[in-house]
Amino acid sequence: MRNYLYLFVLLCSACAKPIDFEGEKTAITQLIDDETKFAAAADWPNWAKCWVNTDEAQFMIASASGSQQFNGWNDIKDALKDSQPFDLKIKRDHYNFTIDDEVAFVSFDQQDNWGGIEGRKTKETRTLKKVDGQWKIVNTQVIAVSSYDTQNTSSFHLTKEKIPVDPETSFRNQSGLGGMYVGYVEVPAGTDFTPLFAGLPQDMCPAPHWGYVFEGSMRIKYADGKEETVNKGEVFYMPALHTGIAEKDVKFIDFSPEEEFSQLMAHISEKMTAQKEK
Repeated sequence: MRNYLYLFVLLCSACAKPIDFEGEKTAITQLIDDETKFAAAADWPNWAKCWVNTDEAQFMIASASGSQQFNGWNDIKDALKDSQPFDLKIKRDHYNFTIDDEVAFVSFDQQDNWGGIEGRKTKETRTLKKVDGQWKIVNTQVIAVSSYDTQNTSSFHLTKEKIPVDPETSFRNQSGLGGMYVGYVEVPAGTDFTPLFAGLPQDMCPAPHWGYVFEGSMRIKYADGKEETVNKGEVFYMPALHTGIAEKDVKFIDFSPEEEFSQLMAHISEKMTAQKEK
């Protein structure tokens, strides 16, 4: 009897259909490319078809300034629903695949312009599972490796009034300071920054700021509903997400991580360009 069982197992193994690794690699690569293309185009219905739309879905991104993790499909889609379409430039290489009948794992290096950061470099992974015979993404992990690059920044000093004006946004700011931006802002009472952030997550600024108020005051509103007023002579730290209104004519200087601030300036520049074209 034992010999018959052994023979039966051998026959079943011989009849099992082998995995078509090359075919599966092609299908998985196409799915990953499509998911990124749909996200950049803000084509959310087609983007959603690339994912497992359940609580097991996860998305994590990490950079030198911190990390974010979204657990469950609802958190993931809510995090991206306000993103605006843009012209994606992307290159991927150094793929590594692990493929089983129902689960697959892929890692690769990527270079893109996501968030308006030209030449951004990431190391990424995707975990996929088959749903009704089709591959779907269940887990994405992104490490923005270029944000950890050592900045070869020379010393810098300049009077705040001479910080260069960005011709596209009219903001005074200077980049390249050890991974940080410095900005100097003068605005009259009543100025509301919120319209500049429309279209960003929760219509608020996604960059943290550290700074000092030279004159006036401004009221800061946060995503959790908290509000506070920063006054003349005070140093401040404003975590993302936030917006602000000048309560008095205000002058302040702030410092922001280069990656997040670059994304913010790219967004503001697009909005200003669109307004000029109307």
